[in-house]
Formats: sequence, structure tokens, C-alpha cells
Amino acid sequence: MLGRSVMTRRRGALLEVGAEWFIRATGLLTVLLLVSILVLLARQGVRLFLDLDYPIDRFFTYGNAITDNTTDPNQFRFGVMPPLIATFWVTLVTLIFAIPLGLMTAAFISEIAHPRVRLYIKSAAELLAGVPTIIFAFVGLALVVPRVNDYFGWGAGGFSGLTAGFVVSFVAVPLIISISDDAMQAVPVDYKENAYALGCNKLQAIWCVIMPAAISGISAAIMLGMARAIGETMIVVILAGGNSSLPHDPTESMRPMTATIAAGFGNASDQSLVRPALYMIGAILFLLTFATTLIADAILERQRKRFGR
Repeated sequence: MLGRSVMTRRRGALLEVGAEWFIRATGLLTVLLLVSILVLLARQGVRLFLDLDYPIDRFFTYGNAITDNTTDPNQFRFGVMPPLIATFWVTLVTLIFAIPLGLMTAAFISEIAHPRVRLYIKSAAELLAGVPTIIFAFVGLALVVPRVNDYFGWGAGGFSGLTAGFVVSFVAVPLIISISDDAMQAVPVDYKENAYALGCNKLQAIWCVIMPAAISGISAAIMLGMARAIGETMIVVILAGGNSSLPHDPTESMRPMTATIAAGFGNASDQSLVRPALYMIGAILFLLTFATTLIADAILERQRKRFGR
């Protein structure tokens, strides 16, 4: 019996060590995958400058992003600045619409709504997060674009960065609602009870106590919503207008980074300068999204440490 017990403990220890190393290998594989993606994009992208002799200063300063399928560096007219600025405008518009709507909804379901109502709204938000973005693009095409064109005349027939950003905001809202609600729920009950004991009403407690206490989680929600807007493709391809020149305000037709890659890659030959230029844009987009997500994770970790959760 003693020998069997020893053998059982040894097998358990071996299984535990094997499971631990398997988990470590899985985590390491994730890191290697991210690094490999960045290396692949950068390696293909730097060919534009090293092998094809396209001036690097022109790539970062030229005021257009024409995806002509050319092999001549002197004829190639492409710069990363227009799609980068277009991405900035779409993301800014998205946050302007998504932040108030997401935070107000999160505050309502966290502190005011009945638990059953909270369950319904949060379930609806999570369901909305699972809807393919092409559906949002079709809804925007049918409802938003005609009204923008009729009432304001912005962009190219209603297709503009503002139109795309408004529709993308409904993709970012569920993410902001979910994370902000969790952050407000993580605020200790003592904070809320003390606020009510000092005479605060619901609105004052939410605005002056709960939201400041949950500011780390709320900031992370906003950052992740921003990352979602930066990486959105189908909505901006359909609704942003597709103009490759430098946009000066969000009411213009524009082509963000994701739309530039989607629109230009299909016709890019292996010998043309378009393909490595699009790979370089992909590397820049990857770095932007990755940095935004890292900042959001760091902020969320700060929230967890603050309340010991």
C-alpha cells in the first residue's frame, strides 16, 4: 500500500509538471506568434525601401495613397500619411459617439437598473458584439448614408469618415459597456454606501464616487474600443468613401489604413511596389493596435490591484 501511494504521488507530480510546462509552452507560443506576425509584416514591408528603392521620406510624407500596380519607383505615388490621418479621424468620431453612449449605459445597468433589466441589456450588448460588422455596414448604407447626404451633403454622396465613424461606434459600444460595467461592479460596496450616507443621490454617487473609483477600468474600456475602431475594415471600406488623398476633416471622403490594404491588395502583383507598401501599412497598423491593447491591459491590471480582485 505504501509503494502504491508513493507511485501515485509520483505520477501526480509528473502530470503536474507536464501540465505546467504545457501551459508555459502555450503562453510562449502566443508571444512567438505575435512576434512572428510583426517580423513577417516588417520583412515584407522593408523591401519597398531596400530592394525596390522607394524613398523612405516620400513614404511617410507623400499626400496620397494611390495603389497603382506599378514597378517603377519614380512613378509610384504612395504615402502612409493619408490612410493614417483617415484612421485617426474615423477613430476620433467613433470615440465621440461611443464613449458617452457606452458609459451612460454601463452606469445605468450597474447602479440603477433592476437586475433583470441589467441582464437583458448586457445580454443584448454581448449579442450586438457578435454581429458581423458587414451587417452594420449594410445598415449604415441603408439608413445613415442617405440622411448624411440629404441633410449635410458631406463626403461623396454621404460616404465620409464621419459616416463610417458613427457606424463603427456601434461596434465599439458593446465592448465599452461590458468592461465599464465590470469595472463599476468591482468598486467596493463601502464606497457606494459612504456616498449615500453623505447625502449623495444616485447621479451624484455615480459621477463623483463610482466612476472616479472605476476610472482605470473605464479607461481600459475606452482604449479597447479605440483598438476596435482602428482595426475595423468592412465598415470603413463601404462607408468611408475611398478617397486616397489626405483628409483635412472627418466630413471628407477618405480611405483609412485597413480600407487601403483591403482595396489595394487584391490587384497588387508580386513585382509591384504596392504589395510591400501595403505590408508596411499592415506593420504600422499592427503596432498601433498592439500598443493600444497593451496600454488597456496595463490599466486593467492597475484596476485589479487597486481593489484586490
